[in-house]
Amino acid sequence: MTHAADVNQRPLVTEVLDDASRLNLTVIRCWAFCDGTDEWNALHPEPGKFNETVLVGLDWLVQEAGRRGIRLLLALTNYWADYGGMPAYVRWRYGILDRTQHDYEKHPTSLFYTDPHCQAIFRRAVSTVVNRINSLTGVPYTQEPAILGWELANEPRCEGPDGNQVLQHWVASTADFVRELDPNHLITVGLEGFFGPSTPELMAHNPYESAARHGADFAAIFAHPSLDFASIHLYPDQWCPLDSSPMQLMSFMRTWIQGHATLCGEARLRKPLVLSEFGKRDPNSYHGRDCVYDVNRAAAFQEVLDCCRELALSGGPLVGVCAWLLAAKQYPDYDGYTLKLGTAVVPAPLGPERETEGELQPVVESRNTEGGRGATTRIAEGCQACNMGPFRGTDAAGTPMYPLPDKEELAVRLLRQYGEDMSQLCVHAAGMETGRGDWESGQRMAVAAQLGGGGAAEPAAGLNGGSGFLSEWLARCCGLPRKGSAGPP
Repeated sequence: MTHAADVNQRPLVTEVLDDASRLNLTVIRCWAFCDGTDEWNALHPEPGKFNETVLVGLDWLVQEAGRRGIRLLLALTNYWADYGGMPAYVRWRYGILDRTQHDYEKHPTSLFYTDPHCQAIFRRAVSTVVNRINSLTGVPYTQEPAILGWELANEPRCEGPDGNQVLQHWVASTADFVRELDPNHLITVGLEGFFGPSTPELMAHNPYESAARHGADFAAIFAHPSLDFASIHLYPDQWCPLDSSPMQLMSFMRTWIQGHATLCGEARLRKPLVLSEFGKRDPNSYHGRDCVYDVNRAAAFQEVLDCCRELALSGGPLVGVCAWLLAAKQYPDYDGYTLKLGTAVVPAPLGPERETEGELQPVVESRNTEGGRGATTRIAEGCQACNMGPFRGTDAAGTPMYPLPDKEELAVRLLRQYGEDMSQLCVHAAGMETGRGDWESGQRMAVAAQLGGGGAAEPAAGLNGGSGFLSEWLARCCGLPRKGSAGPP
C-alpha cells in the first residue's frame, strides 16, 4: 500500500501482481494500515487524520489486483511496531513523541486492547478503510469482489496474567464491529497459532515453552462466531532450536500444520484453516544468527507445500497457504525471508553510470528527497553489491558486518524508516565511522544525518569533521552528491 501510494514506486507493485498472476496465485495478504508521522507514506499519520494520497494508492492496489483476478486479505493493524501498528496508538494516547522514546515496560503494547482512547481512534481508522468508496472505480470496499476479507491484526499477543481473556475480548468485540460495517467479506485475525489453556493437551506442541504465555490462545479465540476462518503462521528459524536437524525441523513443521488442521476440523471449531504466513531463511544468503543452517529454504518449502497439498486433497479444513513475503526484484530483503519471483519486466532505473578508479559506480537521481527516502532503486542495486551492508559479509579486517541478534530488529526498523529504497544504509558502518564502533553512536549518526546532517549530527571521525554522515557515506559508497554540492563527488 505504501509503495502503491507513490506513482514512481508502482512498477514494483505491478511486478509482484504480475508474477503472482503468472503463477496462478489467487490471494495476496497485505497491510491496509500505516500509522504515525515517523512512517513513510503513513495512511494514518496523526489520530483521526488520514492521508488521501495513500488511500488512493490502496484504491489503485485493489483495482489492479482485481484486474488480474487476485483477491486481497487486508490487515488492519499490527502487534509489532513495523508500520506503526498498536504501539503507535499507545504512543498517541500517552503523549510519547516517537518510537525512540517509547519505554515498552512502562507503556506496553497490551494497553492498546483496553484503553478506550486507543480503541476509539483505532475504530475510526477501521471505519475509514472498510467504509471507503474506491475513488477510481466507484465501488464501495464493502462490495468489492477483489477484497477477500479483513484481518483484524497481525500476530496479536497480550502478555500478563489476564492476557488470554483481554485478547479474546478484544478480538470478539472488534470482529463484531467489523461485521456490522461489512457483512459481505470474510473476517479473521492473524494469530501465530500458539496453543493455550483452552487446549492443555496440545500445549506441548508449541514450538517453545513460553509460547502459551503470549495470551493468544488459538482455539479460544477462533471459537468466536464472527471469525470466518482460522489463521496460523510458521517460522522454524525463529521458533525452533538453531541446531535442529533436518528431520526434527521437518517433523515440527508437519506436526504444527496437521495439529491445527485436526483441531479446525473438530466440532469445537469447524472452520477453514489458512497458513497465512510461513517462511524459511536461506542459509546460503542469510548471515544472521536466527537461521537453522542445516535446512535449506527449498527443502523447507517443499515439505510445507507437500503437507498442505495432502491435507487439502484429503478434504480437510486447510484451504490456503501464503508465504512471507513476495517482493519485486529491486525490493530490499529486510528480514531474510523475502521471495523474489523476478520474471516480470521492470523499467530500467534512472541515472547514468560512470567509471571511478576502474570500478563502475552507481549514480542516482532523487525522486523524493524528503527524509532521505524515494531515491531510485539504483541505490539498492549498488548497496546490495557492497560488502559493508549490515546483513552481509565482513569488512576489510575480517570483522563481521551483520548485526548482533539483539540489534537486528533495530537495524531493520531504521532501514525501513529512513532507508526505504536504500536497501542497505549501513547503520553498523555508521557506528564504525564515529570512531566508537558501537551501535548507539551509529544509530544517532544515521538518524541525525537523515534528518538534516551537519550540525545536527555528532562529528564523524574520518568523514571531513562535522559533515553530515549520510551524505558523506553515500557520496563515498554510492556515488551520490554530498549535501550542499551540485554534483557527484
